[in-house]
Amino acid sequence: MKRILLVLAAILSVTQTLISCSSPGGDKASNQYRSADESRPLVDPKYSLAADRKAMQDMRAEIPEDKRQINDEMAYILQLFSETKKAPSEIRNQFDTAVRKKRTQFDKDIKRERESFTDSERKKRESFLKEQKQTRDQFNKSKQDRDQKNEFYRDQDQKRSEYFADERDRRNDFESDVRERRKSFEDYMREKNNEFNQEHRAYSKRFEEMKKAAKQPPTSNNDAVYDLDQELLKAK
Repeated sequence: MKRILLVLAAILSVTQTLISCSSPGGDKASNQYRSADESRPLVDPKYSLAADRKAMQDMRAEIPEDKRQINDEMAYILQLFSETKKAPSEIRNQFDTAVRKKRTQFDKDIKRERESFTDSERKKRESFLKEQKQTRDQFNKSKQDRDQKNEFYRDQDQKRSEYFADERDRRNDFESDVRERRKSFEDYMREKNNEFNQEHRAYSKRFEEMKKAAKQPPTSNNDAVYDLDQELLKAK
């Protein structure tokens, strides 16, 4: 157990160093889907594989949120291997179930967000087209010469082209944002799976050694006395 704590402490130190040294790359084009001043973590905390530590919240209030999340994740993995009682396959199933639940939650959230975005997109489009039709109907109520009609319809065509171009940009920004979040989520799960596998190998070895030790019959006092007598006879 002491060795596990030392390994996890080393992992935590490296992780914190990488976080502190990382910085965003070059300038990117403005994203219409996400506000420019919006700040969020790579992976939403609700998808974190963390142990329930609400009882310690007051003691951890002064620790930065990102470090608290890392600590909780480490605590979750430690908690799985805290006692050498469960079979390694049972612990893996427990971990895989937790990962599967987080992935299902992530997929459901993305699906709901996409449905909401699509519904909003459709309503805006219908409103725009309705407004254009009303403008046309109002224009056609009065007699217009050829130049006025040409100018009017050119203006309508330009507005329609600009609207749909902007709509495509918003959709592309949305899909790009979703891909970015999914990649971050999968990278996060891959990292946690690697950490779990490292500890799982060490736990499996301890578990097998414990099983072997339990199968060996204990040495009785009578056997010990008999062995001593044999040694004395040999000495004579």
